[in-house]
Formats: sequence, C-alpha cells, structure tokens
Amino acid sequence: MSNKDTVFYRGETAIKLDFSAEEISSDGAVLLLDKLERKHKLIRYFSRFIPDDRHPLYITHSMEKLLKQRVYTLM
Repeated sequence: MSNKDTVFYRGETAIKLDFSAEEISSDGAVLLLDKLERKHKLIRYFSRFIPDDRHPLYITHSMEKLLKQRVYTLM
C-alpha cells in the first residue's frame, strides 16, 4: 500500500511526509539522508580518502563515524 506521501518503509512501518505544517520539524532531512546513506554508503566511501594521521592507540572513533556525525550535524 503506497501513495505519493510515502517516502520509504522500515520493516512494517511506513515513513510518510505531511506538508500541512501543523507541526513543523527540521528532522525530516535527516531521515532522508539516513535512507540514502544506508543504500549507497557514500560516507563510508568518502571517509577512505580523508588522511588520518592520528596515533592508532588513541583512536576511539573511526574517520567514517566522525564524518557521519559531521554530515548529519550540518543537516
């Protein structure tokens, strides 16, 4: 069951967009970005090209995680 407002399905849950502006949220772009990231893995791809000069013993978060946090924060 799909209509023009359904963006995607996550399991049995349909994620839908409603442009009535009764309740405005700025988080809609993050849902779409997450959907694109899960499908295409662009952040993982580009994180491989960023030089990482940190000492391996002191690394807690991978470059991919840092880049993902930065990109999602900009949204």
